[in-house]
Amino acid sequence: MEFLFNTIEVSDIEKSFEFYKEVIGLKVARRIKPQDNMEIIFLEDENGNTVELVDYKDQSVEDRAGKSNIKMGFAVEDLDKTIKYLNKEGIEIIEGPVPIENGRFVDITDPDGIKIGLYDFE
Repeated sequence: MEFLFNTIEVSDIEKSFEFYKEVIGLKVARRIKPQDNMEIIFLEDENGNTVELVDYKDQSVEDRAGKSNIKMGFAVEDLDKTIKYLNKEGIEIIEGPVPIENGRFVDITDPDGIKIGLYDFE
């Protein structure tokens, strides 16, 4: 079995796209509109790990995004530098820095409230 991607239903695809591109550093792999009421953006990291952002245009905001207890983790090279960047960009750290056995992390949220862990391993 091979892992393919994580899917996140979003309420504003452009806002989420900018977050995952600018804050997390993912790159666009492809962008499609398979139906009039749907848009999908596949984003990848340098290792080919993929996040799929899906916007169902015909659903109400209440029926989309942020309803599940999801947390995605991303490795960063320098957590202190990352924290400075987050503070500069006005992105709230909801937890941390938290020490763990092999490093430390902070948690933030994406535009739809999905928890994102940023990990610095020693």
